[in-house]
Amino acid sequence: MFEEMKKDETPRRPLFAAEPTPARKVAEGAMLVASAVIFGLSASYLPFVWLIALFLWPVPLALLVRRFGPGFGLAGILLTAIILSLFIGPVGAFSMLINMGGVGFWYGYAARRGIKPWLVIVVGVLISAAGMVALLALSSAVAGFGLADFSTQVHEFVQFYVDTMQKNGKLAPVLGDLTVAEYTERLEAYVLSFMPASLIFVSMLEGGISYALNTYIFRRLGYAVEKLPPFTEWRLPWYTLWGLIIALVCYLINRQAPMEVLQLIATNVLYIYQPLLMLAGLSFFYWQAFFWNMRWMIFMMLILIVFAFQLVGPALIMVGLVDSLFDVRQVMRKYNKQN
Repeated sequence: MFEEMKKDETPRRPLFAAEPTPARKVAEGAMLVASAVIFGLSASYLPFVWLIALFLWPVPLALLVRRFGPGFGLAGILLTAIILSLFIGPVGAFSMLINMGGVGFWYGYAARRGIKPWLVIVVGVLISAAGMVALLALSSAVAGFGLADFSTQVHEFVQFYVDTMQKNGKLAPVLGDLTVAEYTERLEAYVLSFMPASLIFVSMLEGGISYALNTYIFRRLGYAVEKLPPFTEWRLPWYTLWGLIIALVCYLINRQAPMEVLQLIATNVLYIYQPLLMLAGLSFFYWQAFFWNMRWMIFMMLILIVFAFQLVGPALIMVGLVDSLFDVRQVMRKYNKQN
């Protein structure tokens, strides 16, 4: 058995006053709004730092909610959007507000109420996904960018990809009995079918990175935030696998009675679960390295991931699935205690 080494978790002394005066509250709120505006402008105009600024600009907004409550925080978020609209236009400001403003508000509210980290992240991902859908709808309404335009862009991308493979002589081995036109059509349909899952996957990245930044900064400022479990304990609870079961049922029904909607559900849900189960499998392998006191297993896994990912990836998915269903770690702990 192994024991996790724990660092000193004594919370820092809060940087801000616990009960500020009205004047100080206005001053601090103005400072946080100004910080959010600066990050928002950086995300819009600075090409080399836009990605970092995009994830940082909700942090002052989350701090507003955490420090002064939802009402004050919401007013600060709206003020930030108004100021940004003076520089980047109302459409750009509203787009940024939709994209990450809701996430910042939720993370600040969750930190204020002490909500469990896993629930915070899940809801944050859902808010981020809803924001992306709303942003696409806004683009369609304001800029006239509809599904037809998106399909055209996908078609152009796939056509460029196929032409490049053909010029390099790499297309013939993958064609099989298909013609170039048939392969292009199937590849285009494949890319389009995975767009819902891709949207959720990007939302997971945005929500996770934003949560990590918010948590780190909150702690540096002295606010207590509950930590996620250590990586060695990451696994999917068994009840979260119902989505995977539904996807498999849709897949089996589709094999007997082909329906496009069933195929769409099955492929997208399976696509979403793959990285989650792979991460759970990697966590289980990492736990094994500590459990058996064989740290060299971690370096071996890193080498295998780099040079043999096509073999290691599916294996990690299966390991993550089995551990999520049967909690193998708990079984091994009990067996170790008995012996």
